[in-house]
Amino acid sequence: MTNLKLSSKMHIMVALTAAIIAIGFAMGMIFQFVANGYFNYGQENSSYQTVVVDYAVVEFDDRDELIKLCDEEFDKAGVKYYSSNYGSIDMGGELTFTFANSVDGAKIQSASDAIHERLNASATASSNASYHVVNTQHGTWKTVTYGAIAVAAAIAFQFIYFAVRYRLTMAFAALLANVHNLAIFISLLAITRVPIGSSVAVFGVLTVLMTMIGCCLFFDKMRKNLKDEKFASLGVGEQVDTCVGASLVNTVTSSVAVTAIAVLLFVLLAISALSVQMIISPVVIALICAVANVYGTAFFIPPVYARFKRIGDDFKAKHTNKK
Repeated sequence: MTNLKLSSKMHIMVALTAAIIAIGFAMGMIFQFVANGYFNYGQENSSYQTVVVDYAVVEFDDRDELIKLCDEEFDKAGVKYYSSNYGSIDMGGELTFTFANSVDGAKIQSASDAIHERLNASATASSNASYHVVNTQHGTWKTVTYGAIAVAAAIAFQFIYFAVRYRLTMAFAALLANVHNLAIFISLLAITRVPIGSSVAVFGVLTVLMTMIGCCLFFDKMRKNLKDEKFASLGVGEQVDTCVGASLVNTVTSSVAVTAIAVLLFVLLAISALSVQMIISPVVIALICAVANVYGTAFFIPPVYARFKRIGDDFKAKHTNKK
């Protein structure tokens, strides 16, 4: 790892980061106008259509019988729903069939009317079916808002902690690491077009958390090694290259561990909800989160910190000579 001499590769890393962010921004803006979204918003945040069937238990003892009735009318209309949910109400139940926004609303309405007529064929029937359109707005989730607050608080805390425990140059480097890794994370989401939901805020917070851990591992190594006179006598570039090589494995291991825990939690939630779709997107987003962190913390920040350190040393030397 030390043979890579990352301290001298700052311009390459900056160019690579700029390219990733530029591509992500360009693709996001294109899809904003042609696909109704900077990101690929998942089904959770897309507008949709529903047919809600309220029925009395006395009329339908077997729920499967009612579902079969509804399926017959949906098949006649030529429409397919992507999910169905059941809920209980007073003296009966409620079935909700959800359709994608791209499905012909007129056909869904026709199927809903046909279901309603069949449910009320008898004079004593008290069941009904109704068609609804649900329009959602992106970016209004409370989870994202709370996630943004958590990210801002964590970054502010890290800056203060690093300025006190380490050095001001390290604090600024860690601050840049957080902003950089979040930008890479967001850009990769736009480039890969992986479906996202409100859970993306969780991975945004995890990106900052992993960045904090990675920066702590790197700067802890720097701080301990500076106590060695031989290491302290080396140039800034050599110091950075040595510490990057020693902390890379720990940085990757911590990122993989945090990512694995997050994925495991989402997998367990998906299993409990009996939904395979709930697993795929979080797993891919978690991998993107880990990639952004490893790249930013292990490859981008070290050469940038070396430049910060040289600027700080030059500033300190000039003021010392003036005195």
